[in-house]
Amino acid sequence: MTKAAAPAPAATFSADQVAALVTATAPQTTGAFNPLPRTDPPVAFGPGTALIPTAIDPVRRDTGRSEPRFNEYLVSSNLPGVTDRIVPWKVLRDAADAGGMPRRCIETRKAEVATLDWVIAPTKTAVAQAQAADPAASRADVEAHLRERLGPEIARCSKFWEEPDRGQDEDFVEWTSKILEDHFVLDAVAVYPKTTYGGDLYALEVVDPSTIKVLRDHRGGKPAPPQPAYQQLLWGFPRGEFIADVDGDGNVINGYTPDTLIYKRRNVRSWTVYGHSAVEQCLEDLDVWLRRRTWIRAEYSDGTIPSGLLKNTGASAWTPAQVLEYERALNDAWSGQILERHRMRILPPGFELETQADAAEKYKPEYDLFLLKQLASHFDTTIAELGFTEAKGLGSGGFHEGQADVQERKGTLPTMRWLQALFTSISRRQLRMPAELEFRFLGLEDEDEAAADSVSDVRVRSGRMTLNEDRDRLGLPRYDFAEADMPMVIGQRGVVFLEGASQLAPPGAMVEPAQAGKSAPETASQADPGSADDEPTQESNNDSNPDAVKAELAAFLKWDARHRAPHHRFEFQSAKPGDAPWLDGDPRAVFKAADAGPKALPSAKTWPGWERDEETAAIWARRLRRTMTRAVDARRLAEAWLVHSLVKDDEPDLTGLSSEPLQPDTFGIDAGSWLAGQNVDLIAALAMIAEIQAEGYAIGNLSSLAVLSGSAAVDWSAWTPGDAEAARLVLDENGRNGLVLLLDRAGVNISSIAANRMDALAKALSDALARGDSADTLARALRGILDDPKWAEMVAVTELARATSAASLDTYQANGVAQVDWLIAPSACPMCQENADASPIPTGAAFPSGDVMPPGHPRCRCSLSPA
Repeated sequence: MTKAAAPAPAATFSADQVAALVTATAPQTTGAFNPLPRTDPPVAFGPGTALIPTAIDPVRRDTGRSEPRFNEYLVSSNLPGVTDRIVPWKVLRDAADAGGMPRRCIETRKAEVATLDWVIAPTKTAVAQAQAADPAASRADVEAHLRERLGPEIARCSKFWEEPDRGQDEDFVEWTSKILEDHFVLDAVAVYPKTTYGGDLYALEVVDPSTIKVLRDHRGGKPAPPQPAYQQLLWGFPRGEFIADVDGDGNVINGYTPDTLIYKRRNVRSWTVYGHSAVEQCLEDLDVWLRRRTWIRAEYSDGTIPSGLLKNTGASAWTPAQVLEYERALNDAWSGQILERHRMRILPPGFELETQADAAEKYKPEYDLFLLKQLASHFDTTIAELGFTEAKGLGSGGFHEGQADVQERKGTLPTMRWLQALFTSISRRQLRMPAELEFRFLGLEDEDEAAADSVSDVRVRSGRMTLNEDRDRLGLPRYDFAEADMPMVIGQRGVVFLEGASQLAPPGAMVEPAQAGKSAPETASQADPGSADDEPTQESNNDSNPDAVKAELAAFLKWDARHRAPHHRFEFQSAKPGDAPWLDGDPRAVFKAADAGPKALPSAKTWPGWERDEETAAIWARRLRRTMTRAVDARRLAEAWLVHSLVKDDEPDLTGLSSEPLQPDTFGIDAGSWLAGQNVDLIAALAMIAEIQAEGYAIGNLSSLAVLSGSAAVDWSAWTPGDAEAARLVLDENGRNGLVLLLDRAGVNISSIAANRMDALAKALSDALARGDSADTLARALRGILDDPKWAEMVAVTELARATSAASLDTYQANGVAQVDWLIAPSACPMCQENADASPIPTGAAFPSGDVMPPGHPRCRCSLSPA
């Protein structure tokens, strides 16, 4: 009898063999490829005719050509064991905890994001659409109505997000921490929306993304439902499969809702279905850091190199074998024995101790901090957040505001926006939240709102937006006064409304605020016909060419910008006083009379000192700049500040060990206190202000005496501008006594000016530290403050005017002048104009601004004149 044949032995196939077998047995999906026309003529040395493709994918019925694949993926990549991942998941999990640094970075980022407050709120689009439907309602009312209408949905969604995974008893902070952990380590987030039998969302379960295999369709993209898009591989074999959370049109497939899996990655790349996490990006830098730590740790476990070596002089006549044996014994005895190395040893005869060169450089922290910076940069953190500081480093003595802004812009805000979009999409797809609502982290838009407020402020000030338009943007109730709907220009001198501005001045003229006094030129027809000053108005009704008058006024405006001094003259040939009534009182304007040559307006009041003060102030301003620059060594001060450690060298670094906010003195004293201890003496440098006041007093004394005598001419030949000693000699006894009293009070002004400059220097130091500026950059900034031409000119003009007015007041009081006028300088400000309008007042009394005499403000050149 013939026995049955034994069964063939079992065959074992590798993954590649299985893939080849499946490929060979599966039918090929091909189609008749319809190539595109090839009409380019074949020419000599041309590019050649493109080959006709061979279709390996289905062709479109409308074109007869196949669609492109997303990438050249691995054949049979949907099978277990076939993957294009470069770094295994386990390597990333292990690297996240290696050395401690990646873990500290991850926990820092998780803490700053997961603990933020959040809210379910109407979207901006929903608010805009609702406001468009009801334009009369304010934005605040529209939002309130939306919240009231959507209140039940807001409450339902908010309650769910308070505990996203009820099955695992995980609140929002715990659940989000798991999401962030997978994001930073794997750059993959896998969430299984677990539903009830009734189809309602019960929990969002976070699944380990390393167990999820992402499948591809024939083009290399995500398979559309109901085809499986993901499989969970457990112990090397698929144990479950799931569809994508939405189909190609963004709809949830109801029949497969329990089989849905949400899989997201942050760094999406075209050539792979996997992301690129922060841990994966830092692997090379982490390897260097770990090797550095291993090298340092080996010093304490395997190190044998002491501070000195033993030199064999040959006197012992040891053989090489004996020397080698002793060397081994010595190394075995001292290897890793830190305490033993500090004990005395008796050497055999013939050995001498040879001192080893100092290798302290390798223990300096700069290189370790450099490695820490590289690691922290991959997680968008700073070493200050990790509790490390750079001793005496430039701009790194703590987590300052500049670093916080950069870190928030680069790391926190993008991560928060990504999570916000992810949670919003999950809510709408799985929780069926209305499209009018969104998940929103509180505080996310503060920076954007601050920037928008800054832009709106500029637009309101420049007349491109009204106040009510800005309040509409903010959702605030509108103002009910008419000015809120008028475009305006806001300058240093006040508000000018654009409506009707062309009627206030000719083209090119400066339109002043209404409260600035004589700010707007008026036409002849607007003059009071019954006034006693009708003659200029009648004079304007001449046969002069209007175009010539207009051109001449425009030429004066250009000339006026460059010739402010009262001794300059502009002779009008066509224009008459009635054509430019706002020039009434301006000594520079000379009009051509009908019966004679040019003549100035008769009502002008001039001050003789204006012929001298600007030239004198310019000389003293240059001297001030030179003296201030020489008084402070900007380079030395910059270097001293930047090397000044904000953490004391003899105190431990306790940053990061306490949750309490740091006090201002935790990292050192502020810039102002530090600067006060650097022996910077600006008061001595500003002592020349007394010389400025001496010359100003002489100018005021001679000018006031000339005005009292009825003459506007002063002989200035007695001294040259800038010679304070010569200026003192022109004073009589009363003038010299008045100058002494003035100089006795000069110390107060000098101290105030010096304090202002010290504050400016301290601010420059603080700003440089915040920006991390170099010593050269900071030194230039300090020199710019000390050598500031605008500041020097302001001080010289103001102090010169102060002394001039003091001399004038002393002269008028000595000569029994009962009342004085505030004589405004050209281009006076509204405050000075108000003082002039209130004139005359009793000598020594206060004007409306509260000043007894000019200057009323910095750079004020006004003077006192007898009434």
